[in-house]
Amino acid sequence: MTNYTTLGGHVTCTQCNALSKRTRQRCKAPAIKGKTKCRFHGGKSTGPRTAEGRARIAKAHTVHGRETRAKRAERSAKLAELYELEILGRSIGMFEGRMVGRKPRGRG
Repeated sequence: MTNYTTLGGHVTCTQCNALSKRTRQRCKAPAIKGKTKCRFHGGKSTGPRTAEGRARIAKAHTVHGRETRAKRAERSAKLAELYELEILGRSIGMFEGRMVGRKPRGRG
């Protein structure tokens, strides 16, 4: 953070560290006290604090719903089960050769 003086040298404050997309230069506005951004770049924002607010943000950031944490965990569990069945099949001589592909993380 860069400290600089403003108001004719009477006030010392930190400079907002947000970058402009167009010019790639830092914002020259003073940052809000205790923050690194000015009021224009989200320094006043506290983010969602309630469960409803967090759910609303999560819903806004979900693009399609085909890929969620719950679905990933379910897929991982199913792949782990398939892996165990493949090991069982190999132990009784049902399959021959090497096993192809990654081993699932959800096993164990």
